[in-house]
Amino acid sequence: MANDGNQAFERLVDRHAGDIHGLAAAIVGIDHAGDVTQDVLFLAWRKLPSLRDPDRTAAWLRRIVVNRCVDHGRRAGREVRTIPILDGLDPRQRRASLETTGYDPELDRALRSLPVEQRAVLALHYAADLTIADVAATLDVPVGTAKSRLNAALTRLRSELGERRP
Repeated sequence: MANDGNQAFERLVDRHAGDIHGLAAAIVGIDHAGDVTQDVLFLAWRKLPSLRDPDRTAAWLRRIVVNRCVDHGRRAGREVRTIPILDGLDPRQRRASLETTGYDPELDRALRSLPVEQRAVLALHYAADLTIADVAATLDVPVGTAKSRLNAALTRLRSELGERRP
């Protein structure tokens, strides 16, 4: 019987680990995404027996990811940095590397300035491609709250970035 649980968890990891890591990276940054992913998988392992509807596994996991990211983001002294490996490169190498990855340091700085709740809404809506209703359900907030967080995040990003972005 325990083997069935192990196999179910292995299938869950195979199917969802990449999405978990990607969503975590979009919310807390790539440096901390691995830690959050590990936390999420540990919690999923512990709580897997409580999952009532296997068809809702992805939504269940997204909620765990967002909750762990919010907890992570609220810890004092945590600065989210995105591409630390570039720190050792000379400016020309760094610029070339950033241009090939599509990384925009100005956008990264603006995103890091947002409260974690707003980054979560942006990540769920744009990176995970969820509707506002699904974002609200994932965050367990009213649709109006999800809309207002998204609007506040976009307004702040526009302000931070100026008119160069939509």
